[in-house]
Amino acid sequence: MSKSEKVVYDLSKLNGLNFRIKNDLVIKKMLLLKGNLSTNAFIFKYKLEVSENRLNNWINKKYGIPLDFCINLFGSKILKFFKVSTFYSGNSSSYCQAILPFSPSIHLMYLIGAIIGDGSLSHPKNGSYLIRFEMVDTQILSMIQKIMKYVFSLEKNVLEVNRSDGRKSYVLKYSNKIVYYFLYLFFDLKPRKTKTVSIKFLETLNKSEKLALLLGLYHTDGSIVNEKIRFYTSSENLKEDLMKLLFQIGYEPHTYTYKRNLYDPEYHISVSQPKRLILDLERLESLIKKPI
Repeated sequence: MSKSEKVVYDLSKLNGLNFRIKNDLVIKKMLLLKGNLSTNAFIFKYKLEVSENRLNNWINKKYGIPLDFCINLFGSKILKFFKVSTFYSGNSSSYCQAILPFSPSIHLMYLIGAIIGDGSLSHPKNGSYLIRFEMVDTQILSMIQKIMKYVFSLEKNVLEVNRSDGRKSYVLKYSNKIVYYFLYLFFDLKPRKTKTVSIKFLETLNKSEKLALLLGLYHTDGSIVNEKIRFYTSSENLKEDLMKLLFQIGYEPHTYTYKRNLYDPEYHISVSQPKRLILDLERLESLIKKPI
């Protein structure tokens, strides 16, 4: 892929997950394809596995059209062609919707970094699909909250929780199958595996997007000590990916392995020019905050 070529996410990968869409252009294309045929004749001609009543409900916008049905009828490029980005899932008891981005952005990459650093995905036995952040820094959590709304159009309140050790922390938790699978399928983010987490999409990002990912990681799993910025991880894969990322944006990375008696080793990643990196991240943070 050339540096000038922008990555576009193939949202047809969400096929098979029982998502629905509501899009006037898709309905218009369906009506053009139907032409003067009766609904029953249209179903017969294109061998559609749907009842006449249900198809009429879709055409009349009473219900969303199943994503699988649209892709089977028009092909996988239909979403990109009509820029379908809003998806719906569930029934009256588990209904959710979300807007998904078509390509990388500094806001999306900040969220990916924050999830890798201090977030988690889970799919408990009750059938929910959770994206969760927990921390003591309410300012960072508020920033994540605003960016989740900006990127995915999701809104949730920050909740205060009492830890078993008596300390207070704050939680931001979303239950949304659509965003869960977007993160899972396009960024390989899964129910949290601390030792195996990694970044498998570095080559698709430009410098600003890489810095945004670093900023999300720094806000959730980093620190500044003696004017030196550090990132921390127990994943050797993530350590290697962070070193690669830092090198790609013009920094010389260094690592230190902190050996712990009762736990796996913790890797500390730093750079030779910390002040320059701190300034780069501060500039990037101001850009991220502008539209939100």
